[in-house]
Amino acid sequence: MTGLLTGLGLAGAAGFNAWAVLLLAQGLYRLLPQEFPGSAAALLGSQTVFSFALVLFLTEFVITKIPMLDRFWELAQTLLRPVVGAVLAISSVPSTSFPGRVAVGLAGAAATLAAHVTKSTTRLESTAATSGWTHLALSLSEDIVAVVLATLVFFVPWVTALFLAGLLVVLATHLPRVKRALAVLFFRLQHPRRRIKTAGV
Repeated sequence: MTGLLTGLGLAGAAGFNAWAVLLLAQGLYRLLPQEFPGSAAALLGSQTVFSFALVLFLTEFVITKIPMLDRFWELAQTLLRPVVGAVLAISSVPSTSFPGRVAVGLAGAAATLAAHVTKSTTRLESTAATSGWTHLALSLSEDIVAVVLATLVFFVPWVTALFLAGLLVVLATHLPRVKRALAVLFFRLQHPRRRIKTAGV
């Protein structure tokens, strides 16, 4: 049970910054390999995966600080982050049957996606409320939250239960805003930043 909580917690943190969390998990794997008994743990020790994660982390650190470019990046990450979440979850849970690994992977991907959607909704609401002036600070805070949360759930796994419960409450109570954020993310609705600029012309 502890392994599952750890895996889901790391997966949830990956929804804020998958590559920072993946790099952290790789470091933890090198120090405490026994904490990652899952079948996907070998990926955490891979130099290729490390290099890939490092490049994407540095790319994300820059792009998410640039208005408009961050939108395209976040769209791509909607597909990539859940994959990282699935790997982290499977790596943290002792090897089980194939259906069991699939279930754990899907749970990890779902936790990542829930955090990712919450993050996207927060970004949209912040942009609409502040005309984008808090964009840089918000992006930096997301990076910090990802690393701090991942570290916390690794050493105190039960925090995962509180974190995931909080995510569900936020998503359930802000469903209209979540739907609007997804519509903006997938270019079905104009971004508030563009509406602000249009209104100012």
